[in-house]
Amino acid sequence: MRILSLGIVWLSLVVLATDSRADGFSACLDQFPGKAVPKPFSSTVQDLCKFADGQDIFAVRYDTTRKTPNWTVHKLTPAEANGQTKRNRPKFKTDPDIETDKQAIDDSYKGSGYSRGHIVAAADMSWNLKAYKTTFLFSNVVPQKQTFNAGVWLGMEKELRSLVKSKNIDIWGYSGVYGQVHIQPTIGTPPNAPVVPQCFYKIFVTQNKGNKKYKAIAALYHWDDYSQQKTWAKSITTLDQIKKRSGIHFLDGLDLEDSYDASFWGAPMPQTITDCS
Repeated sequence: MRILSLGIVWLSLVVLATDSRADGFSACLDQFPGKAVPKPFSSTVQDLCKFADGQDIFAVRYDTTRKTPNWTVHKLTPAEANGQTKRNRPKFKTDPDIETDKQAIDDSYKGSGYSRGHIVAAADMSWNLKAYKTTFLFSNVVPQKQTFNAGVWLGMEKELRSLVKSKNIDIWGYSGVYGQVHIQPTIGTPPNAPVVPQCFYKIFVTQNKGNKKYKAIAALYHWDDYSQQKTWAKSITTLDQIKKRSGIHFLDGLDLEDSYDASFWGAPMPQTITDCS
């Protein structure tokens, strides 16, 4: 009888683990534009909702093989953007929701030549101390060259906060990576050796208050793009290009505007769209 009971308990745990994985974002659907969750293209991902003081703050699709996030998404509101405050930077820590052997550790980055690059910007979460600290978990970090991290990547992060404030609207922000740098595929020592991504992207999405359609701006960057912050707009691309290269069908099922709204986003679409492969 005891063996049977243990077997039932074990089976229940397996089912629970599967349900938890399948419904990993059910507690933070508001972090997704239109509550539309992209389908995973890998069987090694772990979906995580992140919270602070009982409030969902961002979502992470984390790849336990690459040992970095595939992408993150969060909604930034005017109240949050205007409620930012300067915070003391904490140390980076492992994520308690992920097995230690399936993520980077602080030593992975020491002497690597790469920075601990945020995917969800810490400044976006500075309106709440716990939210801010949560961005320093390794589930939200990828290897980045510091000149890239403090250059175009930071420039577009600042642009998100500026748009939310100036237009007084909610904007959702996807940030993600794909590919692998051939000259240095990973850093650190196994098993805590995260992949160095070849390509980085951002997608900002908002909903038109009038016709309720969604509009988006997307940008695509190469890992060694060391441009200045203000030049982030030179890397604007199409949503379809990011879908094609990443294999992820972002915003599927949403009623999107037919064309890119350059006047709204304040940046033109380049004659030759950016690519990274």
